[in-house]
Amino acid sequence: MSDEEPAPQRSPRRRAALPELAWPVGAVAERLGVSASTLRSWDRRHGIGPTSRTDGRHRRYSESDIRRVMLMARLTAHGIPAQAAALALDEMDDDAVAQRLQGSVTGSGPLRNDAETVPPSVAPADSTEGPTRPTRPTRAQPATSAAGSTSPGVRMIDSIVSTATALDGQGLSTLYRQSLRQHSVAEAWSEIFVPALSRIGELWADGGVGIEVEHLASELLQSELRGVSRAQRLRVVGPPVVLANADNELHHLPLLALEAGLAGQSVATLFLGPRLPTESLIDALVQTRPRVLFLWASLARRHREPLWDGLQTVDWPLAVVIGGPGWPEHVDHRNPHVTLSRVADFASAVRVLVAANGADATDAAVSDRSGPEGS
Repeated sequence: MSDEEPAPQRSPRRRAALPELAWPVGAVAERLGVSASTLRSWDRRHGIGPTSRTDGRHRRYSESDIRRVMLMARLTAHGIPAQAAALALDEMDDDAVAQRLQGSVTGSGPLRNDAETVPPSVAPADSTEGPTRPTRPTRAQPATSAAGSTSPGVRMIDSIVSTATALDGQGLSTLYRQSLRQHSVAEAWSEIFVPALSRIGELWADGGVGIEVEHLASELLQSELRGVSRAQRLRVVGPPVVLANADNELHHLPLLALEAGLAGQSVATLFLGPRLPTESLIDALVQTRPRVLFLWASLARRHREPLWDGLQTVDWPLAVVIGGPGWPEHVDHRNPHVTLSRVADFASAVRVLVAANGADATDAAVSDRSGPEGS
């Protein structure tokens, strides 16, 4: 029999007490794309936050805490008020939270993960605003990859919507800048910003958020896009592309995005702002004599309108590129100096405008010189 003392056995209780990997708030914010201030607000106001502390009394998130925060972000991004989302999470154990994140449970319970209406227990508290605003199903199903996990782009969209709903301006600006650092302007605009703003607009129409959320999201995005353009101002060269809205058109965010995208291609722009009267636009064209004019319209336009008659004064080669859902299938213009083309998406707009501004306007884009534009 050996004289050596047997090695002490670690009790099951001691093994269970070993701490799991824990994360500080900054790391969680970076990992999930949710601002640190939003995380602190959820912890302070709703109890959705870290459950452990270090010896120095610093709060730390466990993996289960992070999953709860991730589901909280997803719910609020789809219009469920933070308080209602937090109450629903309190009724779910860790397994239920994990299943809901994976999208594997669509049956009954405090939250549904399909496209049906959210149950009354967690529906937006302000889902109606008097008898004139009808309620509609809440869009509660985020896009997922074929493997069932939410893609990084969708997670960023969820984070932007959630942060805007919390009226967290600093966090929202951070998410916009992060998107513009990680993607080209065209990718960020088409794959992140437009879907996020569209969802916010839908939530407002459904009564899930107030108009202040939509205003905040749009205003801060304008600021960030202008910042991109300013950062490139020393690189832009050549004659400017004129960017203008059709008259009475207020929706000018696409033009700011296009300005930023063209700045990244070293193309100068002259942005004339929203609601520019047709006469003022024609005067600006005559004064600057640009090679290229881009016109945006989201509101329905007519086949014949003063704009096309005003372009009769153009006596130099001018490529007119139109974009947006407001333009009719055919546009009636009759100036042989003007070439007219239509672009269907952001990337093609940048490509066509760069080419048009770098060559003679007559070679700028596929166009119809003889009259109405083809479809």
